[in-house]
Amino acid sequence: MCWTGVYHADLVSSNFLKLVDRIGSYANRASYNQAPAPMSAPLRTTPGLFWGFIFRSGLGVRLVNESAEEGLALPHDWAWLHFALSDHRARRFLEGFAPAPEAARGLLLGAETRVQLHLSPVCAYGILPDIEKDFEGATMGAGRLGFFLDARHLVTVRRHPLRVVDEVREAVAGGLVLPTPADAFVRIVEHFVEVVEDRLIVLTAQLDHIEDVVLSDRDDIDAKGLGRVRRELSRYHREFLGLRGALTRAMNGRGAPAAGPVAPHLPGLAQAAEDFDRDAAALADRARLLYEEVDTRIAATTNRSLSALTILSTLLLPPTFIAGAFGMNLVDIPWATNPNGFWWAIGLCVVVVAVCYAVLRRYRIL
Repeated sequence: MCWTGVYHADLVSSNFLKLVDRIGSYANRASYNQAPAPMSAPLRTTPGLFWGFIFRSGLGVRLVNESAEEGLALPHDWAWLHFALSDHRARRFLEGFAPAPEAARGLLLGAETRVQLHLSPVCAYGILPDIEKDFEGATMGAGRLGFFLDARHLVTVRRHPLRVVDEVREAVAGGLVLPTPADAFVRIVEHFVEVVEDRLIVLTAQLDHIEDVVLSDRDDIDAKGLGRVRRELSRYHREFLGLRGALTRAMNGRGAPAAGPVAPHLPGLAQAAEDFDRDAAALADRARLLYEEVDTRIAATTNRSLSALTILSTLLLPPTFIAGAFGMNLVDIPWATNPNGFWWAIGLCVVVVAVCYAVLRRYRIL
């Protein structure tokens, strides 16, 4: 009887513990499926961090995902955090990043590709132009870099590997001084301008060579190469046009704040974007004119070839008709029994060709 009571007590205790564990697992599962709440505590962890820096007196100290918690716990002036949106942990972190307003979080996580800049008295966010690259560093095309900054943070996001922001990261690792997040923003825009400027110099040299070939009436014109140059120049013109428009709207738009982290730097950046927009547009127009010149020369060469073929066909058509007529197996064919009939037929063909040639010369077709 005693053993039976102990057995029932153990059974009740075991069932109770199982019930508690099940309730706990349901609670954990529900809390996991809930949307993350905005972080109100100081930034200490960064799940999904691709790379980052903490800055003290303008100098950056590298952060990686494994050591980000230790680095962010150290005294620092501000932090630069860079995320790849292909990592779902980065998306969950950005969804709960409290320093950024909801509109900024939506822009960073969205699919917007239009270059834009939004300002407030305490922060700035938007989309900047960049240059995509593959894993070997080769340039692929236009890219986009999303960003948010305030006095203590700079958050940048990308979907594909980007050249400009990676080169700025390497410069920071090499000792580049960036006292504030706004200075980092300015450096990213300035370096984009510098990269495109170097590329415009190369494209100008290529246009000079193509123009020399065209003006020297040479036949080794690389029309496909000119098409690639023109396409790249048009892309840079669009990028600078979008950047120039975004900066101008941020400065002069309705409700634009007079003060903010990046407001003092906008006039200089807008002037640089406007200057290189004019340069890229001028080169694009020059490439278009060269392309039209090359196309005109190719059309002229084709027309000359077609004209020569037309004249030959016109001169040879009557002899072809005569040869076909004398080739019919009929009884009354002229000179069929004449020993010199072949030569008479050849002479007739020569006379007909001469008459056709005279007619063409008379009407100035030749």
